Amino acid sequence: MEHTEFERLAHILRSKAMAVGMSFFSSEEQAEDVAQEVMIRLWKAWPSLSSPLEAERLAIRIAKHECIDMWRREQRRPHTSLSISKEQTHPASSEDQTLEENELTEAIRQAAGTLRRSEWRLWQLFAEAEMQPREIALVTGIHVRTVSSMLSHARHHIYNVLKEGGYIDG
Repeated sequence: MEHTEFERLAHILRSKAMAVGMSFFSSEEQAEDVAQEVMIRLWKAWPSLSSPLEAERLAIRIAKHECIDMWRREQRRPHTSLSISKEQTHPASSEDQTLEENELTEAIRQAAGTLRRSEWRLWQLFAEAEMQPREIALVTGIHVRTVSSMLSHARHHIYNVLKEGGYIDG
């Protein structure tokens, strides 16, 4: 199917994924995470799908599996907070700029790991896949202004974690 068909059906498929997430978790935030994951995976699979009915079935199947996976991850996740400190990961006198860049990259990765799951997914699409907010909105079915707002919040959060860890002066 063409990607223009995805744009036409995205709202319907997203609402079905949200419904599955809400029935499983009874939490709008977790249902939103499920819907985002479904839309991302549907976007990737879209060219191989042959009909809207097949897309709907796949969306529901992905949503159910994602709910189970999220529940399992929650059961295994230790509930501790991340503490990045300059003394722990950043040598006081480093002449090697590459080492400093690697440490900063790792600190950013760790700071991004403290984002809410929905923000983290958008951050990954923005930072790793180098997608623009409009593209992210299309893939996830989230309004572009909401995507921009969530990315802005994620940037501020990462900045504050880096600042608290002593990686950024200010």
